[in-house]
Amino acid sequence: MNDAGEPEHDRQVREYYDHNTGCFLRWGEDQGRSNIHGALWPPGVRSLAEAMNYSNELVAREIESCPHPVQRVLDLGCGVGGTLFYLGRRLPCVQLLQGFSLSPGQIDHARHRIPENQNERFFFAEGCFLQLPAERIQADFSYAVESFAHGPDPERFFAVQAQILQPGGRLVIIDDCLSDPIPSRGLPARHARLLDVYRRNWLLPGLRGVIALQSIAETKGFRLIRQRNLTPHLRLGRPRDRMIALLVRLFGSRMERHTYLKALVGGDAKQKCYREGLIDYQLMVFEKQACGAERDG
Repeated sequence: MNDAGEPEHDRQVREYYDHNTGCFLRWGEDQGRSNIHGALWPPGVRSLAEAMNYSNELVAREIESCPHPVQRVLDLGCGVGGTLFYLGRRLPCVQLLQGFSLSPGQIDHARHRIPENQNERFFFAEGCFLQLPAERIQADFSYAVESFAHGPDPERFFAVQAQILQPGGRLVIIDDCLSDPIPSRGLPARHARLLDVYRRNWLLPGLRGVIALQSIAETKGFRLIRQRNLTPHLRLGRPRDRMIALLVRLFGSRMERHTYLKALVGGDAKQKCYREGLIDYQLMVFEKQACGAERDG
C-alpha cells in the first residue's frame, strides 16, 4: 500500500495508463480513435477500422446470444470507453453501460465523449475491478477486453463477478493466456525470460492458461461455455513491429527506464511469445450458475 492506501500494483497500472494512454491513442493502431486494444483480421475484415472494432463486435454478438435480455452491461477495465460506445451504437436496447478504470485520465477522456443526451445511459468511474461494490453495481453482462491479466488475483476477479451477475449472466474475457498445456517441468530458460519481460513491462500478474482459469471460475460458480483462439487473426511483424524490435536489440533494457518505451519492450516480447507458442489471444465466455453450484476452492 502507498500513503493513500492504494495497493502498489494498482498504482503502477494507474500510472502506466495515465502516462501512456495519449501515446496509445496517437501512435497506436487505432489512429486517434477510441480503441486501445489490438486489431483482429479474420476473413472478411478489410479495413483498419473494422479490425480495431472486431473485438467490440465479438462482445456485441455475445450479448445478442444471451438467453435473457441484457439491459445492464459492465466493462471491467474500460479504457477511454471505446467498446462501450460501440455497444451503445450497436445495441440500442441496452439501457445502462458502465465502465471502470484505474486511470482517472482515461475516465475523464471517456466522460467527455459521452454522446449528447445520453448521460443517463453511460456511467464511467475510477475503480479496481477486484473491489467493485456489489451492493451498488449490478449487471446482466460483464466483459474484460485486454484488462483481465492486469489483475493480480484471478480468484478475486471471479468472486466479485459472482456477486455482481445474476444466475445466467455472462462474463466475457478477451485477453492473452498462457498456452496449454503448460510443461510440468517448467519452461526453458529462454522462454521463461521472454514471458518475464512481457509480464513485467505490461504489468500482467494475472496471466494464466485457459485450463487454470476454467478451474478457478468453476470454484466461484461459473461455467466456461465457449472458447475461441483468436491468435490466427493477429497480424504480427508489421513494419512498426520490426522497427520496435530493432530498437530493443540496439538499446535493450535501457528502454525500460522510460514508461512509454517500457510498453514497447513489452510489446516486442509479446510478439515473440506468440511466435514461440507461449501465449494465445483467447475469447472465453463464462456463465454464472445457479446458487449452490460453486465448489469449495
